[in-house]
Amino acid sequence: MPDPVSLKKAKAQALQYLSYRDRSKWELSQYLGKKEHSPPVIKKTLDYLAELNYVNDHRFALQWGQYKINKNKLGKNRLYFELLGKGVNKETIEGILNTLYEENPEMELAAQCARKKWVTLKSFEEKKKKRLLVQYLQRKGFSSDIIYQSVRTLAESGSIENH
Repeated sequence: MPDPVSLKKAKAQALQYLSYRDRSKWELSQYLGKKEHSPPVIKKTLDYLAELNYVNDHRFALQWGQYKINKNKLGKNRLYFELLGKGVNKETIEGILNTLYEENPEMELAAQCARKKWVTLKSFEEKKKKRLLVQYLQRKGFSSDIIYQSVRTLAESGSIENH
């Protein structure tokens, strides 16, 4: 049984950490570990917070994903690895990604990013602009198929040749 004083301190620190934004269990566990709490204290604290629904990986992944899609227009690949890096399990991530990208089709996000980026590349020659655009969309986490389609659609709309 963990020391009640340590447990109380861990709970207070965890609640403070959660007050800024939702966190995954893994993030919270790492944070409490850095605060030098023992594994039993960390486990008890996480169980307590999960019981109160203050920590919930599914909800966290959904909120994080929505935020990243709306703000950064990320593709599935990038979001998958970001959530994995936050300690969310693969099954949860896959379910969340399916839900998020049903509401925000990846093709539309990529097209928005491509159009916006294209305007900033007007000083480059045609071939280099296309290459830079492809690299940009890759960093955003879009698949090769979606990148190819976005660049082709941009070219067909005349946006590429007219600039």
